[in-house]
Amino acid sequence: MGENLNIRIGHLKIVDHLVLGYSVFRCNSDYHEDHGLGDSTLENIPMNSWEQISDGLKQGNLHGAFISSPLAMDLFASGLDISFLMFVHRSGSLIVKNKKNPLKNISDLKGKTLLIPHELSVQHMLLHKLLAAANLELDSSNAGDSDIANSLARTESTSPVLMPEMLENDEDSDIGGFMVAEPYGSQAIAMGIGERLCTSDSLWKDHPCCGLVVQNDFAESHGNLLEKLVRHFFQSAKQLNDMILDNQTNEKRLDWAENFLDQDRDIVRQSLFNNNVNFNPKMLIPDREKLDIIQNYMTGTMGVMPRTIDLDSFLNPGYAIKAVSEI
Repeated sequence: MGENLNIRIGHLKIVDHLVLGYSVFRCNSDYHEDHGLGDSTLENIPMNSWEQISDGLKQGNLHGAFISSPLAMDLFASGLDISFLMFVHRSGSLIVKNKKNPLKNISDLKGKTLLIPHELSVQHMLLHKLLAAANLELDSSNAGDSDIANSLARTESTSPVLMPEMLENDEDSDIGGFMVAEPYGSQAIAMGIGERLCTSDSLWKDHPCCGLVVQNDFAESHGNLLEKLVRHFFQSAKQLNDMILDNQTNEKRLDWAENFLDQDRDIVRQSLFNNNVNFNPKMLIPDREKLDIIQNYMTGTMGVMPRTIDLDSFLNPGYAIKAVSEI
């Protein structure tokens, strides 16, 4: 008799996490192939911020989560017993500037606040690199307004779902813009309050961002089920990647994405097909070298990660490697 478990995976309502949304959809759809999980079920647990996902993992309310890679490394460094199994996408974020601000050069962001999803996010790192190239210092502390106006742009960690609203209500044009996973950049553009500056892919091609982490006690107790789950995720990634490469899909096939992202069809299509998000299964195998680049930059250059970790202890790529060989 097979295992009978409801697998709870936390996530944000972002395109980066569509592999989870599509995987749940496939589990609940009659016309798809057998999902391979047997009597077990897969439940996506939507949350509004990275802090909520972190708390869910710490409190043991989640078996795993789709989570920002730098944040996952920091949780591991703090003693949380988790393993990183796979990337869940590559690239796909947007930098959106406030339409009220006439921005001719990146240096024009001096004195402005830039919204990021979390201090320990790849978006923060890429924004830092972009501004540094323009000789603009990025400050994530609580410096006073006069300090900011003199030489700095300031970051503010904000729930992605709130970014378009904050930009809309920014009467004094203090917010220069934001960098975030889709669909919230496309949402701000559709609302007429933001303008596309660039994609994250233009700053670091095929960069990693979010990954799947699981509680190690879950992995140890349900290793066979976890193997099936990871294979299921890779099958979903392959189908999503094929959909994007074809740049077309049956409109009914997007219903699940509208529900998962809680967005209109046009914004879903814009987010999925026009911002270089990549679900190529071969790109989702954990890449130790790229994670090392992230942790070294965020500990050394930025100083926002307190310490580096032993990536060999953190990563468990075996499930992903096996899944890629089987799809």
